[in-house]
Amino acid sequence: MAIDSYIQMKLYTLTKRQFLFLFLSFFVFFLVSVFVGWLGPSVINIVSVDQGIETTDSSLTMLSPEVSPSQQQLWLQLETTLSNKHAKGPSFEKISYLTVPMKVKVYSYDNGTKRSLNDGAEAHNRTLKCFETKCSPVTVLHLGTIKYPQYYVEIEMSQALVNGSSFKPVWTTYNTHFTEFELWFRFIFLLFAFGSAVALCQSLRKYSFEEWSIEQKWIMVLLTAVLLYDNPLFPLILLVYSPLISVIDCCFTVTFFCVLLMFWLCVYHGIRKSERHFFSFYLIKIALVGLMWIIGCVILSWSALYESIDPTYSLTQDQAGFLSIKIVFFVLLGIYTLYLLYLLIRAYSELHSMPYFDIRLRFLTALTIIILLISLLAIIIRFGNTFLEDVLEMQIILRWNNSAEFLSFYSLFNSYLFTLAFVYSPSKSAVGLKDHTSASFAMLSDSEDELLYRGKKFVNNHNDEGEESM
Repeated sequence: MAIDSYIQMKLYTLTKRQFLFLFLSFFVFFLVSVFVGWLGPSVINIVSVDQGIETTDSSLTMLSPEVSPSQQQLWLQLETTLSNKHAKGPSFEKISYLTVPMKVKVYSYDNGTKRSLNDGAEAHNRTLKCFETKCSPVTVLHLGTIKYPQYYVEIEMSQALVNGSSFKPVWTTYNTHFTEFELWFRFIFLLFAFGSAVALCQSLRKYSFEEWSIEQKWIMVLLTAVLLYDNPLFPLILLVYSPLISVIDCCFTVTFFCVLLMFWLCVYHGIRKSERHFFSFYLIKIALVGLMWIIGCVILSWSALYESIDPTYSLTQDQAGFLSIKIVFFVLLGIYTLYLLYLLIRAYSELHSMPYFDIRLRFLTALTIIILLISLLAIIIRFGNTFLEDVLEMQIILRWNNSAEFLSFYSLFNSYLFTLAFVYSPSKSAVGLKDHTSASFAMLSDSEDELLYRGKKFVNNHNDEGEESM
């Protein structure tokens, strides 16, 4: 058997200098995207309205500024300054918490015509965190889509709180310039992802599917999943006033990351296993990652669906139920991490000394660790200690803090897949098994590394026998 009877990947042909250039290009692309994002527009547009709020004995009424669909979403926060009689505790107690029942009625306001958007809305408790008499803003309203040019809001509270206290509404939306920025760069990443998928598919089309390595099979799946991550349906937010668009975007994002988790499990396990039956190889992985996918979709979609019915809804109202879901999610994530580490250690212990397996393991592990470290660092910088507490709530804190955050995350994972697609594509000297003798066809079920290793062993044995005969 010829020693090159397999689909030789570019990964095998790169020199140390080329590997260095590859990693350097990856970092340069990422840093440039961060810099471009840093120069980009601000994400959030905050409008504080000092005028236009009307106070009665037990209610507040206010009219929002004019908004458009390009501003994507609308929040209303209420800044409260208590009168001295509401300040709790002795003088040395600076911080106090005040639970206030609020009934919020939302109306569309179009050319002076009002129409109720949440008939039969119930009162929800809001917790005011106050420093002496000054309270931090509390979110009382969130609209996931903007359909009308203005909104009229009526907030009913206890008469004792309204009298003597002062209130200032803070309306928050997305910056229209950021919406344009996001649309363009999602489209650019979408084109690159589609082009990478087509190029890789074109380079592999002359080989039978059985000849593809497990990395080549999965990178095609990942390049399809990253199309969902870049979301070609995202422009519909400007055309379709439905919470379904937000739900689809959330599910696409969760799907991409779950496919990525599945990719790591399958590659580190499958690289040392040529027979991969569904029940013995895939079932436990699908069950583990599938549960994480279901929880992720439910958590992110739940709020969007409920807010479409009641814009005053907040996940904090279901705190007990969502705390249980959070615990289950992090338990599954812990099990996944232990399972992945087990597969990684087994792969290194069994294959580190075998030809060509070692470079596959080292390259994928090095690049993946870089991705995970950058992501973890970004999450720590963004959320700090509040990550485990608030990460599942649809609050303003979860939105992109700036354009650099948005662009860095999208460029990070897109460039990760583009790099993998490049190194896993066939080299110019790659030859398929169909071009060889029938003895080669007997090994179609083996991985490409087993074929290469056996081929070299066959040639060496053949040469040794020739020398002995001489």
